[in-house]
Amino acid sequence: MSTVTVAGLGGLGTAVCISLARAGVGHLVLIDFDHVRQSDLNRQILYCTEDIGLDKVEAAAKRLLDIRPSLRLSLIKRKITKETSFPFEDKGAKIVADCLDNLPSRFVLDKMCRDAEAVLIHAGIDGLFGQVTTILPDSSIRLADIYAGVTLKHKFSTALCSSCMVVGAIQALEIINYILKGRKGLAFAGRLLSIDLYNFSLERLILS
Repeated sequence: MSTVTVAGLGGLGTAVCISLARAGVGHLVLIDFDHVRQSDLNRQILYCTEDIGLDKVEAAAKRLLDIRPSLRLSLIKRKITKETSFPFEDKGAKIVADCLDNLPSRFVLDKMCRDAEAVLIHAGIDGLFGQVTTILPDSSIRLADIYAGVTLKHKFSTALCSSCMVVGAIQALEIINYILKGRKGLAFAGRLLSIDLYNFSLERLILS
């Protein structure tokens, strides 16, 4: 049974979870420390008004089990910081979707994946712009290199629901291809897909 850890259950994370659940991934490990707010509902597609105030991991789990009752879920209500232990419950959880919304937590997650020899499939959104890349345990280019020059306190622009669905769908497809074909299925290992939804353009850049 394939296991995928989804770190962050916001706009990206909820889109990724829905795609993976409907594609038949057997086990999802969901990580988020926050609760659902009214302001989340414009882009975080797993939640409804009745979920406001609930922990995101609980609200997401309820909706995902409505979609597929046989789905196995592990819920971790935790913020990823330097003090966080490796957030995987078993050795099978070595595929990680980075759907976080801040750079410090992303960099910590990247280091944890490298140390645990896990594959990190990263996506990020800034308004109408997005990116997707895959970082293998032995990759020399890490997230800190990709975000070099961006301050840790940088505030990314709020994304539309449509942006989250487009970028999240691409991130989920990269995960599914890896599950089905291993490293040969990866389109973005050593490459970064730059997504411009303002001009509707895609560019795949080689990382070196």
